[in-house]
Amino acid sequence: MAFDYEAADTDDETVRAVAAEMAGGGLKPLTDEEIALRHVEREAWREQARQREEQWRLDREQEQAAKAEQEKAEWLAEHRKAEAIRQRERQEQFTRDLHQRELRDMRFQLTQAKSWQRNVEQATRNTIAYQQRQTLMSELEQMINPPAPPSEPEPQTIVVSDEGSPDFGPDFDVRAFNKKSRPWW
Repeated sequence: MAFDYEAADTDDETVRAVAAEMAGGGLKPLTDEEIALRHVEREAWREQARQREEQWRLDREQEQAAKAEQEKAEWLAEHRKAEAIRQRERQEQFTRDLHQRELRDMRFQLTQAKSWQRNVEQATRNTIAYQQRQTLMSELEQMINPPAPPSEPEPQTIVVSDEGSPDFGPDFDVRAFNKKSRPWW
């Protein structure tokens, strides 16, 4: 009998037969006790193998769960980082838009102020030109129609009498009154 080293599982009897042949002795039959003991050992070995396989499976599942958890944590970290970058870019864009809006408002206000200043300057130039035209027209009018030379006012004669006038009492001085009231004479 040749021993198959590549076999997946070799039963105990085959191993025993090969060992006996190598030792040069014959194979003696097993007692019921030895068969039961080998059966118990075989079951114990199978249970240990099943437990090892279960432990390996649990270890693989834990490794896979840890790996999945690590991948999820990495994904979350990358997602948070990307979200933080997106938020920062959004805030920067908002700030840029705000600055552009403020610049447009300032340009508009500057344009309005310049327009108002031009309007005021134009109104001032128009007023000055109008006044100059009016002055020229007045001078031209005076040249065409010179004013009449001023005439002297006629002197007014006031008759004062001491007799019975209610405005002038007995102490009224006519000469002093004439000097004060008519300086142009």
